[in-house]
Amino acid sequence: MIAWLFIGIGLSLTLIGVLTGALLAPSHPGLGLGEAMGARAAMIVVVIVGAIIALVGLLGYFVPGVEKLAETNPEFSTAATLIRVGLFYGQILLLIGALLIVFDFGIPIVFTVVILIVIIGFILNIIGSIGLVILSFKLNDVEKNALYLAAGILYIIAIFVSLAAFVAWILLYIALGDSVKKARQAPPPVQPQPTGPLPPPV
Repeated sequence: MIAWLFIGIGLSLTLIGVLTGALLAPSHPGLGLGEAMGARAAMIVVVIVGAIIALVGLLGYFVPGVEKLAETNPEFSTAATLIRVGLFYGQILLLIGALLIVFDFGIPIVFTVVILIVIIGFILNIIGSIGLVILSFKLNDVEKNALYLAAGILYIIAIFVSLAAFVAWILLYIALGDSVKKARQAPPPVQPQPTGPLPPPV
């Protein structure tokens, strides 16, 4: 969950840096450039840290868990595919883009490549977010837990406001914990009792 807070902050800093540079550069060229470069440096650090944490969490825990759920219930297969393709590979591209920004050296072609990589990463993340929305709504249908529904709505909002994903992950984490407790407290299925030997036919 912390990973998504880092990602959200990093993306927000990117927007702040671009807007600051665009607004201040015409009247204060040096100040606008300095503000933009400062926001850019902060964005690079935050996105790199967030992407690494997100990749560890996705690859080590979340994606395998969703895929096992899809194996148990095929209704979750679409969500599992979108999450694996969108979030995992999207984070990889964002990480690559953030690393390349460090070494662009002001070369236009390198900057263009970085922008394309980041755009594709954003698109993949949106696809992954759609998978999270489907997953949350499906879990709400099965578990009848409003936290899943709230998480799904927040994942929709997170497509436009990335920080909302952090709250959505918290709700999803709590809801999954409730589902695990509910499954553990469920009574075991009744096993058929073996019958004694039948009397011989008359």
